[in-house]
Amino acid sequence: MNKLSIIRSNISALANLHGKKSKLDNLPTYFWLEPTNNCNLKCVMCPTGMDMLEVDKGFMDFDLYKKIIDEIKNYTSAVTLAVSGESLYHPKFFEMARYAADSGIKPLLNTNATMLTPNKAEMLLDSGITFISFAFDGFKKSQYEKARVGADFDKTLGNIINFLELKKSKGKDLPYTVLSILMLGLEECSEEEKREFLARFDGLIDEIRVREVSTWGSSFKNSDNFSFRQNSLYYPPCSRLWSTGVISWDGTVLPCIYDSNHELAMGNVKEQSFADIWNGDSMLKLRNSMLDGTFLKYSPLCENCIVLGTPPIMGIPSGIRLTIADSITNVFGYGFERMALLLANKLRKGNFTSKTVN
Repeated sequence: MNKLSIIRSNISALANLHGKKSKLDNLPTYFWLEPTNNCNLKCVMCPTGMDMLEVDKGFMDFDLYKKIIDEIKNYTSAVTLAVSGESLYHPKFFEMARYAADSGIKPLLNTNATMLTPNKAEMLLDSGITFISFAFDGFKKSQYEKARVGADFDKTLGNIINFLELKKSKGKDLPYTVLSILMLGLEECSEEEKREFLARFDGLIDEIRVREVSTWGSSFKNSDNFSFRQNSLYYPPCSRLWSTGVISWDGTVLPCIYDSNHELAMGNVKEQSFADIWNGDSMLKLRNSMLDGTFLKYSPLCENCIVLGTPPIMGIPSGIRLTIADSITNVFGYGFERMALLLANKLRKGNFTSKTVN
């Protein structure tokens, strides 16, 4: 990975976006690859957990995964190994992470941590993973278990603490670790309860973030299972279409991580190169619909999207901020993300979509 070329690619993406170009001379530097869309929980804010998936479930073939990595490694900075399922379910997850790392790509993980046994904790530390976000949506047992249905608060918390203590005992700086707590509004929690919970991570975790919840576009826009922001204003175009790639477990290229039912399949890497799909007819039509304001007719899934509904900061749209921040962390480390979140919350007077609380 050439750090400067990654930054240049993101500058090109931003220039192409502002220049209203739909056919791009940049390729995405950040990917979401889906090891599996299977999950062991029934989370109230997730299409998989709520049995809303209409597509087949499965596990990405390791040879297909290697083919993808081999194609994208020359222009990619990072891959998050998660989309619609629990990635630790995949029997070759650790081999997947190692293959990306050995190919010069940073492998990142989002996990519910319910399957993070002591043995897997050891394997995870040795896998090359550089960043882990632990999805743990609650400050107390009753709050957490209402959101993460099927999970046990104490057991899962123990899994996370064990991993963090193991990382500390080995003196490892990476992976950078974040505890992610969605603001679901399922149950009130006192400030004292929050302080007691957060204190368990003192000296162990890099960041604890509270985040607004996504409705997966229109998937949960009428749901009363949890509270969320109604996005009545949109700030198109969706800059993720200019800067990120998404590939499902079966090789389907998607425009967005929220397209869990593959409503807008752009192509399949079993049949075409990703680069060809990136500037193929389907992607051009979707980008053009963003540019001319007809995107809701072309893609009803985009309704109430948290990415489209979040305004730009200093001319930088919501979706592309992810890839720009990632490219800068290659130079300054993951601490840059913490500083960027602090700045964003100052500019938004504490009303940004995510904030660090430790």
